[in-house]
Amino acid sequence: MEIAIIGGGISGLSMSLALAKLGIQSTVYERAEDLSEVGAGLWLQPNALRVLQWLGIEDEILKAGFVLNKMEIAYPNLKAVKEVNSNVVADRFGNQTVAIHRARLQAILLEKVKAVAKVELGMPYLGHEQKGDQIEIQFENAKRKADWIIGADGIKSKLRGSLGFASEYRHTDQICVRGIAQIRLPEALRKEGKELWGPKRRFGFSHISEDQVYFFAVLNTEISPAEINIESLQKMYADFDPVVNQIIRATDFVHSTELADLKRLDSWHKDQACLIGDAAHATTPNMGQGACQGIEDAYYLAQLIHKEAPNLTEAFKDFEAQRRAKVDYVVNNSWRFGQLVHKPWGQFLLKSIMKITPEKVVKGQLEKLYEIETEV
Repeated sequence: MEIAIIGGGISGLSMSLALAKLGIQSTVYERAEDLSEVGAGLWLQPNALRVLQWLGIEDEILKAGFVLNKMEIAYPNLKAVKEVNSNVVADRFGNQTVAIHRARLQAILLEKVKAVAKVELGMPYLGHEQKGDQIEIQFENAKRKADWIIGADGIKSKLRGSLGFASEYRHTDQICVRGIAQIRLPEALRKEGKELWGPKRRFGFSHISEDQVYFFAVLNTEISPAEINIESLQKMYADFDPVVNQIIRATDFVHSTELADLKRLDSWHKDQACLIGDAAHATTPNMGQGACQGIEDAYYLAQLIHKEAPNLTEAFKDFEAQRRAKVDYVVNNSWRFGQLVHKPWGQFLLKSIMKITPEKVVKGQLEKLYEIETEV
């Protein structure tokens, strides 16, 4: 059985590694010529860490990343909207969030996949068609055959288009600016992930290594992404705590994108193909679960493939049935959260809810989000 995985990002590489763990071979096809250091940081929440533990690469992740003891929503002056204990944002096994450079995570996954599966770079996917019992996949400069295809090629998935699924995006009217700063934060902030809320603006940050800080700034689209640079960011956040401008000044480059998610697809699979990660259910980053949900997809789909093989059509159906409720919860709540927090009345409402919600309720909600089923 030959499984082709389109896309060598975090979801695709996790998928290949999960299949290999269960004795199933795959080939990853990635459009880029090399997977060099790109992107900024991300926060791996406990649900993703559980899967990475299952894959046997937790030690490498912890070594390459930075464990955060606290995750807080705060005012621009760094004062928490509500103080919470560190165990509130940990799962029942004590796993906490790990901040890591996206490229470091991808490099770890790629190294592990190359040891157990095939990876072909410089292979932009163009389309595929059924040829007898197999699928012929057309890449830009080559053709390959496979029995099944898994699409992990992101929010702008070409495989999704080949399957005839509509690609409708919901635009947030917000811009996200990301960067990596070469700086060491004050001791009180070194083990914390913070998101500061100001009028129509947010600023989040955490260490991702001893001397690097990942940050993101979310702004309403009253300014064009082309107008955003280090100097303009400093002006926009001049009224925030001085540490914010210290972080901005310590970076050489910022990357700006307009935030959007993918309108809910009627299905994630068709014939001998199935979508995972952002290709199936791209979300806004407001819950910090985009990469985490792609990693979860790999965990569940690999086990269902192992269980249902060689009839993967049933595995694809069962995968969607198992994952829909959680993914819809993440996508919809992330969208609503992002819309509310950029409106004065919405931000006031969210802060009020945070202040009156008991810690045990918050912990219960997060534990549900972080839960990984051991029986698939």
